[in-house]
Amino acid sequence: MSKTVRRKLPPMTALEFAIEQTFRNFFFGLRLVLGWAVVLSPLFITAYFMAFRNGMPDVNSLPPASLAIFIAIAVAALLASFSLAVNWHRRILLDETPRRLGWIRLDSVVWRYLLGFIAVWVILAIIGAAIFAALTYLPPALEPNLGPTAANAGKAVAAVLGLVALFTWYRLSTWLPAIATRDRDYGLWTAWKTTRRNSMRYLGFTFWLLFGLAIAGAVGAGAFFAQQALGNPWATAAAFALIGLLAWLALFLIMTIATSHYYHFTSAKAERDAADSVSPMAQAETV
Repeated sequence: MSKTVRRKLPPMTALEFAIEQTFRNFFFGLRLVLGWAVVLSPLFITAYFMAFRNGMPDVNSLPPASLAIFIAIAVAALLASFSLAVNWHRRILLDETPRRLGWIRLDSVVWRYLLGFIAVWVILAIIGAAIFAALTYLPPALEPNLGPTAANAGKAVAAVLGLVALFTWYRLSTWLPAIATRDRDYGLWTAWKTTRRNSMRYLGFTFWLLFGLAIAGAVGAGAFFAQQALGNPWATAAAFALIGLLAWLALFLIMTIATSHYYHFTSAKAERDAADSVSPMAQAETV
């Protein structure tokens, strides 16, 4: 694909792709998480004996050794999440199954992925600082001219910047699956150019994503209140198992968004699928 090619994101198709891949690779994701859980289990066991053996610790007076183990767990869990994300992207885009220690990979791809993630979030942090400035400093500056409506003007500017941040994340996050799959032709600037002029489509995708997550949340809330009304231990266990499953699927779905967008912006197969969905009349009009 040429680096200057601009394509349109199909909101519903992209979301359906993400949902399908989340369910299709459920056991693959489970295996990834379990692999890292085994690797990190010594840290968890150490934390239990050092901090939780006698009940919940006081976070304001943690011994240095307990604080160090908590920091080690946080760092290890963060690295595990990036390793898991790389394998998840590669599974969906390349249909790759890791071999041996590949399930807990921490190779150069993972480190480049980490640096890419940081780069994207630095850009988002700059927009976040602009949002903070719009809420904090803009109203006092506008108040002499606008009076009481200055606060609303600041909120309006912050809302627009919030949409800018959302669109920026959607656009630049497509670079992360490219890093995971070693697609060196799809860099950060290519991601920015390829995904331009898709704002309304991103809004449509966000609407349907939130709609789907709201349905899952409603099902989880229904299960929670149902087990409270029944007061049966089996019903309680089933309800919390369902809530845990829904939360698991939601997390993997969110992680799959960037993968789906990258696929639909770059994949030749996605382009063929989109062409096949065009009616014969529309194809005749384009000739």
